[in-house]
Amino acid sequence: MDILTLDFETFYSRDYSLSKITTEEYIRDPRFEVIGVSVQVNGGEPEWFSGPHDDVAAYLATYPWHSSLAVAHNAMFDMSILSWRFGIRPKKIACTLSMARALHTGETGMSLGALATFYDIGTKGNEVVAAMGKRRGDFTRDELARYGAYCSNDVRLTYRLFCAQLPQLPASEMGLIDLTTRMFSEPVLHINPIVLHTHLQMVRARKATLLSDCGISLDDLMSNDRLAAGSRHLRLRKPTKISRRWQNTRTRKSKRLSPRASG
Repeated sequence: MDILTLDFETFYSRDYSLSKITTEEYIRDPRFEVIGVSVQVNGGEPEWFSGPHDDVAAYLATYPWHSSLAVAHNAMFDMSILSWRFGIRPKKIACTLSMARALHTGETGMSLGALATFYDIGTKGNEVVAAMGKRRGDFTRDELARYGAYCSNDVRLTYRLFCAQLPQLPASEMGLIDLTTRMFSEPVLHINPIVLHTHLQMVRARKATLLSDCGISLDDLMSNDRLAAGSRHLRLRKPTKISRRWQNTRTRKSKRLSPRASG
């Protein structure tokens, strides 16, 4: 099984970023745009690609995701983009952020840069800072190339981090990481129609029994006058709306009866 390590670079601004809204809100927002993506096959060199959505989709389709392990740092973000925006669902998923949380919480920061320093596997760049507020069409050719190099470096570090952490975790833990990431990026609701139908029949039967015991029908409940008559039959006090005049009277009386404030 191939290992495909990837990282998306996407549009963000001061008002539209993961620090302001949730991951799901960010990815599903109409403002969402992929600036580019880097993909690395096994231990090879990362490849950067940037283009309109359809071109990115065609590029991603050239990789065997259905038979590969997809690796990302904070995979919940990248795998959700793959799933929700491009309809791609890898065979297996690994998240170096989740792996680090299991291994190093309290020892070091969980960012890719902090973990790269902790493992001494390289240095993360900061080109993303200059990309704030810039759409793909706003980049010059040189700026886009530098951004691509930054993204590819992130992919390279992520793969190295994955290789360093993998021997420290049992296969069961990796299975849980795959499952929990997939529960977010590929949510599925399973419904048992037999159980639901049975419950519906029970609710309807219970409702019919209650109405029968009260001696009223469903039509009685739908009519104010007939419901009031039924309430009197059951010796229940008929509820009425509180008038504004009554409320004002109560307020004036309350003020007269309240103790004076000491001067």
